[in-house]
Amino acid sequence: MAVDKATPANCGRRLIPQILDDLAAAEPDRIIYSFAKSPNLSQGFRHVSARTFTKAVDKTAWLLQKELGRTSEIRAVGYIGPHDLRQILLTFACIKTNCAGLFLSPKNSTEGALAVLEAANCNIWVNPAGGKPAQLVNDFLQQRPMHVMVLPELKELLPEDEGELENVEPFPYTKRWDDAINDTFCILHTSGSTGLSKPISWTHGLIGTVDAVRLLPPHEGMEPWAKGWDDGDTLYSTFPLSHGAGILMDVVISPLFGLHCVLGPRDVIPNLELISSMADNIKIDIWSMIPSLTDELGEAPDILPKLSRSKFICASGGPVSNHLGSKVNEHVRVLNLTGTSEGLFIGNLWVDRQDWHWFAFHPWSGFDFKMVEPGLYEQWIHRNEHAEFFQGLFHTFQDVNSFNFKDLYVQHPTKPGFWASHGRSDDVVVLSNGYKISPLDTEALVTSHPAVDGCLMIGSGKPQAGLLIELKDPTIKRDGDDAEALFNSIWAVVERANSLSLHKNQLHRDFIAFSEAGKPFIRTDKRTIKRRATMALYADYIERFYQSRGEDDSDAEVAALGLLAIDTASLDSTTRAIRHILASIVLAVKDAPVDANLFTVGFDSLLVFKATKAVAAVTDLGGIFLPRNFYAGPTIEGIAATVVRLAAERRATTTNGTTTSSSTEQQQQDPQEAKIRAIMNRHKALLSSKLGPMDLFGGNMYEGINVFIPLCPGVSFEQAYKVLQRGLVRAMEIVPALAGKVIPCSEHEIGYKKGDVRISLPPLPSTALGITPSEEPRQLRFRDLSTILPSYTEQRASGFLTSAYPDELLTNCPSFPDLPTDVLNVQANFVDGGCVLAFNVHHHAFDGIGMLIALTVWAECCRFVQGDQSATSEWLHPESLNRDMLSILYEVEGFAKPASEVDPRVWGFLPYADPALKRKHQEKQEDIDMTEAAAVNGHATEPNVKRARLSRYLPEPPVLPSCENWPPAPRADGRTLTASTFVISAEKVEKLQKSVEAAEAADPESQNLSKESGSLSLGDVLQAFFWRAAVRARRPAENSSSDDMSIIEMPTDVRPYFSSHLPPTYMANCVIMNRQHMSVSELCSSQASLYKIAQICREARTRVDQELVHDAFSLLHTIKDNSPGNHTTAFLGQGIQDGPHSLFNNMMLFQESDIGPFGGGIFEAPEAVRVQMDWLNKAFRSLFILPMRKDGGVELLLGTLPEELDAMKNDHEFMQFAEFLG
Repeated sequence: MAVDKATPANCGRRLIPQILDDLAAAEPDRIIYSFAKSPNLSQGFRHVSARTFTKAVDKTAWLLQKELGRTSEIRAVGYIGPHDLRQILLTFACIKTNCAGLFLSPKNSTEGALAVLEAANCNIWVNPAGGKPAQLVNDFLQQRPMHVMVLPELKELLPEDEGELENVEPFPYTKRWDDAINDTFCILHTSGSTGLSKPISWTHGLIGTVDAVRLLPPHEGMEPWAKGWDDGDTLYSTFPLSHGAGILMDVVISPLFGLHCVLGPRDVIPNLELISSMADNIKIDIWSMIPSLTDELGEAPDILPKLSRSKFICASGGPVSNHLGSKVNEHVRVLNLTGTSEGLFIGNLWVDRQDWHWFAFHPWSGFDFKMVEPGLYEQWIHRNEHAEFFQGLFHTFQDVNSFNFKDLYVQHPTKPGFWASHGRSDDVVVLSNGYKISPLDTEALVTSHPAVDGCLMIGSGKPQAGLLIELKDPTIKRDGDDAEALFNSIWAVVERANSLSLHKNQLHRDFIAFSEAGKPFIRTDKRTIKRRATMALYADYIERFYQSRGEDDSDAEVAALGLLAIDTASLDSTTRAIRHILASIVLAVKDAPVDANLFTVGFDSLLVFKATKAVAAVTDLGGIFLPRNFYAGPTIEGIAATVVRLAAERRATTTNGTTTSSSTEQQQQDPQEAKIRAIMNRHKALLSSKLGPMDLFGGNMYEGINVFIPLCPGVSFEQAYKVLQRGLVRAMEIVPALAGKVIPCSEHEIGYKKGDVRISLPPLPSTALGITPSEEPRQLRFRDLSTILPSYTEQRASGFLTSAYPDELLTNCPSFPDLPTDVLNVQANFVDGGCVLAFNVHHHAFDGIGMLIALTVWAECCRFVQGDQSATSEWLHPESLNRDMLSILYEVEGFAKPASEVDPRVWGFLPYADPALKRKHQEKQEDIDMTEAAAVNGHATEPNVKRARLSRYLPEPPVLPSCENWPPAPRADGRTLTASTFVISAEKVEKLQKSVEAAEAADPESQNLSKESGSLSLGDVLQAFFWRAAVRARRPAENSSSDDMSIIEMPTDVRPYFSSHLPPTYMANCVIMNRQHMSVSELCSSQASLYKIAQICREARTRVDQELVHDAFSLLHTIKDNSPGNHTTAFLGQGIQDGPHSLFNNMMLFQESDIGPFGGGIFEAPEAVRVQMDWLNKAFRSLFILPMRKDGGVELLLGTLPEELDAMKNDHEFMQFAEFLG
């Protein structure tokens, strides 16, 4: 490939479409664009030659002309699309057809978008094929009639077989520079931070100033910024093509400077993992980065060395942290550029490397820096004789001679002409990600609060905006109940300001600060706040404020409450403290009775998570006080009692299942006696354990998850595997069941029932028999998949998708095993940079909570064998695996009763049917005397004993299909479901919840319902949303009869309800089946609001209490056949995959960090947990709400057939909130 570094002829007066056509003729095979073939960058890039690209431009231009016809007037053509080559093709095709692409940001408001379209007189809209239009497009098209056309998919415009483009006729573009200089190249728009967005037209004359930069002579030894952007260099930009910098890099600079432009995966938002993968898989000479990503690089020492091979990073679009940017600059030079959408880059010069953070400008730029305060300067530009080539702003504003950018700068203390950005004089807060917020309306509204004297929005250069408030009475105490009441009243005004702002939720509760005593805001004679002077006064305070918010949220909140020490030995003291903590989260708790259900005063599932962290932090019960403890007794007194009990148990300090004696007792104890006691305790722990009634709940099958764990740099697979082996050996000593086998019970055992099983445990080491501990447990296997699967970094970049590869690559664990079988089946799968741990446990041995506790123990043991002596698993209660605990507590809690006295509707919470209900259905609802003898699963109840009804409401259980086969039979047509994952962004989650809350507020009955069952939680809303979408995809409302019912069955952890004395780390099965059902026609109807469905979910959630759980336990004792085939559940019935029923699991509040790191210098902390779906998809219908993402988004996972996935993608209600991941 020829490389010509000479300045081109007519530089600054060239038209890019002609540059491309000339290049295609002169160097047709030269690669000018490349794009990733998939999110997995190891699969390579498609390279596009100059000839192929211009052919594709011409093809697009002919399509436009055929659709729109010819006109002498330049027409605006609107577009929002994915980050792929089509937008670039469309840009040049528009120019050739006398149009101009108008590129709206998908983040714009509907009002802002309409304002831009109106001002630009845009009446043509182009939608990209291959996906649904953005919701913004649907919204504004309902209000503005436009000519809508479809832009074909990229594979049609740019086919793999480039020979298909040979017959495309060249589309002529013969305009001369003088004729086109004022023609529109493309149209963008302002951010709307100071009002509605306005269009910005880039003309060919403005674009020419970018070309002409190379004509600038050096100034005081400094070259113009274009120096080093050499012909043939590869460029990658992290900016979207809806952003001016993205257009500038990918559409303008690349062809002007003869660069090879690289586009990343179309559906992956640029992040550090993608940057790392790009550096690994393609040579990049120049990186164009948003400021926040440059900052993140400064904290990524493992990635920075990969970029040292590049020439430089161009950072633009906002302020870059001096500290973090300097770290980047040590590895790869940083070119810090500043420009505007109206004038682009004007006069920027290369400074010395150590001065990267400072700007220097060429004198021909015409800049003038006017002092507005001592040491602070405002930037202006004045027209001069160099305007045509070097003052792009005057191509945009042709009628002005001077312009105030309103950007503020400080001057270098020793180098004249060097400037550093210091915000804006129009007060716009520019966050580190380039996000702009106008603070004036918010500040005015908050200042209207009677206690507030003034406030300032802060956060320029930070990731999150904050509010600094000055009170009228600076002597007000900042703690106590009065202070809390004041804060909450101010926060109510802030929330109103949020709701009225362009950017909703721009201020968070944790980012509200108050001015310091003795430091009043600086004001003018008219008492107007002098913003810059006050910001300077509070600069150190603001910095410390943001540093504190970088810590754990709950810790910061607790510190603010001043409650870092609580006397947990006193119930009264703990009760007061719990009220204080919870009231800081939901104000209504302050006056609530101690026995009030907290869900009726404003708590939801997310606030439970926040409250749990706060309570655990101040009581030193981290990892012990968990969300399920909150749910167990959601009252102030209930939580306080639980805290007191758990704290007392912690003080008892147990180790490895035995109570630790005091140090004095240990010193006095005979060493031989201590050894005997330790061996006796181990023998007791290894006694074979018969499974209890709830252990047989799940059936003979394994449950499996895949845990994604990054390896530390330089660690070999063998090193990591050895740690896993040693850690598992120790974990099996602490949790002996992990080393056991599930075996059938002998029919000769006393009390034997068909289907009974027990866990057989291995013997202790024996000198006589020569039995020694194995250092290589058979339950753990090694597999190197580094040549088969993508690297860990690539998997992280794609979001650890469940559908990325089949589970059979990761594990050979049978889904439905023959007995006997191992309790544990694990495979450690190693890929470059990480390990995917396929962790399977038998469902009889542990339920989902127990499985995660076992995994946590293993992780802690891995830390222990690497030298962490604190990783002793003391938090594990000694009775965590005592399978008699439920029966013992059942007898002492006061709810035990004969099964014959239990409300028969409790059968609706078990995986077994009540024959009395079956018969009632069969006899078509005839009135049956409930006093007659009724068969319960073939077991007669006592005759002439009236079956008790509970005082609370329980629904009649739905009629369930029978399970005729175990294992469940595969589909008769041989088809298998495929795992499909959707994501709802944090913004859309909030929007969804608010839409349902609005419907709730409009329902006159909602207040009474809230008093009875509490407020709708986010979990209720998501469950309703997911349930409806999944069933709609399988069985539309119009195809359903009024008798068709949809049942969802939710395995519900009842540890919190069973007994306050049940250890929170109890690992055996402790679940019931909470069912909800609804007619398919109503569920799927567009007339049924999501609120009504969420209300059903809420009612089901509130039915579970201690009495119900114990009644269910009573009924379980009457089962005489525990064989899996005796189960009766909706998700196990024949033909389930063709029906509307599903098993539903909500894992939203589980966090990977709960497992804890596997430790040392070998493993980093687990980053993701994914359900093994392939085996579930062969037999069941399962819906999962996955753990909440770090960005606040929620992922939804289910199995689908192809036509069902298509149906979900075309479900307008679903897709306005959800996005398909894969």
